Amino acid sequence: MTPAPPSRRICVKCNQPFLQETRRGRPHSTCPRCRAAARPKNRNPPDLALPEADLNEAAEDLNRSASDFLAAVQQHDPTPLLLYRIKDLQQMVEDAEAAAIRRGRLQGDPWKVLAQPMNVSQERLRKKWTEDKLDRRLHRRRSNRERPAATPHRQTPAKGAALPTTEPDRGCVSTMTPRFQFASAISCLQRQSGRTIKETASEAGVSASYMSRIVNGTRLPSWGIVERIAEVCGGDLAELRDLWEAAQRPPAPDTDNRPPAPVQRKDAQHAFHAALRGLYLSAERPHLWALRHAMHDTISIGTLALTLKGGYIPDWPVVARLVFTLHGRPADLRPLWQAAQQQEPPEEDGPRLSASAFG
Repeated sequence: MTPAPPSRRICVKCNQPFLQETRRGRPHSTCPRCRAAARPKNRNPPDLALPEADLNEAAEDLNRSASDFLAAVQQHDPTPLLLYRIKDLQQMVEDAEAAAIRRGRLQGDPWKVLAQPMNVSQERLRKKWTEDKLDRRLHRRRSNRERPAATPHRQTPAKGAALPTTEPDRGCVSTMTPRFQFASAISCLQRQSGRTIKETASEAGVSASYMSRIVNGTRLPSWGIVERIAEVCGGDLAELRDLWEAAQRPPAPDTDNRPPAPVQRKDAQHAFHAALRGLYLSAERPHLWALRHAMHDTISIGTLALTLKGGYIPDWPVVARLVFTLHGRPADLRPLWQAAQQQEPPEEDGPRLSASAFG
């Protein structure tokens, strides 16, 4: 028997129309929004610290994995490796979905509201993500994040082999890959120095065609050539080092292939700010007002300038938004940020007081 279609009713509170589904019992006199507002509110709001952290980390890992997949495609990696990355992306999408469902349920979102944007029934979504399944999925995601992933066999290009010959479009997502971030940084230095590519190549001791391939992202130079280019163009080697090292690493599925963060807090702070300025350089050093607007005005101009200069380290949500706005991957800088935030160990001789403390 075909169920009767929903009837159109008017809410007695807000006078707005709503659809009343056919069901047993007395029909509703108010719309779903007014009924939700009339429900008693929990005096103690739920603790969303862990769900928010799970969601942020899942989004960071998904962003990093998608960027690695794009780099592998541009690198013309073998198809089995691309399929491995696609499977990895599917798993991270599931992790992000689980984290979002957990946060939504803690916030009081009904299953019907969560199921609508996913185009599934609420019964199907509820069966897919029971509390036990959510706990297991999120626990496994945290465990996998704490240990390096296994790297399958892949054929690395021969030393000195040319990269893909397609010139990157500076306005598309290809600038998010490490190779094109480095190429964009070199291109920005060359243009801001006022020299032509031919002049820069001549002073750096390389051919003009080779220099052109460097700024186009089709050739990755040795560190010695990078040092000469930086000297000619007045660049900071600390800003270029992190970008060059990231471009040197092959886009293997191992997401934890970056070197560990420095142990000393000052070294970690220096490395963090250098990496951040490197991303700022690869984004062609946008005006701070434009950068602040792209971050939806979540940071002041003074704080933004102090952060890029190296005198301040914001909270992680601000750093993650800044890194993402600069076309970087927040997960790559999180270890540096954590190391830069750590407390200094106490001195062995105990606290030292100034002479004025004794009168």
